[in-house]
Amino acid sequence: MSVQLGINPLTWTNDDMPTLGAETSLETCLSEGKQAGFVGFELGNKFPRQASVLGPILASHDLKLVSGWYSMELLTRSVEEEIEAVQEHLTLLRELGATVMVVCEVTNCIHGAKETPVHLRPLFPAERWEEYGSKL
Repeated sequence: MSVQLGINPLTWTNDDMPTLGAETSLETCLSEGKQAGFVGFELGNKFPRQASVLGPILASHDLKLVSGWYSMELLTRSVEEEIEAVQEHLTLLRELGATVMVVCEVTNCIHGAKETPVHLRPLFPAERWEEYGSKL
């Protein structure tokens, strides 16, 4: 059994702080990732979100789409709303053969709000855990 490794493009660019790596092109990211021995990439902010566009770009580097981060907001959405919200993302992953989706609850996250100190971040309400677990 051989192991194949994919990588997140955070090594080259940053989705939370787009100024970090802003000058690094998708072409550079993909070519350097391939040279380093990776067989695929997770989606990043420089990746087109249309399979018909992204597929040929990855193929030109002999790379695969291995996963894609999804920012879930199930704390504020109904299950039905969340399922509807993720459809476009799931379709892209499916069309490009990715079998992994990285999911994170991001309701009320402040990681992109540089003006908000971490000690003032909203906390997950303890009384909502049971409801949230049922939704999952």
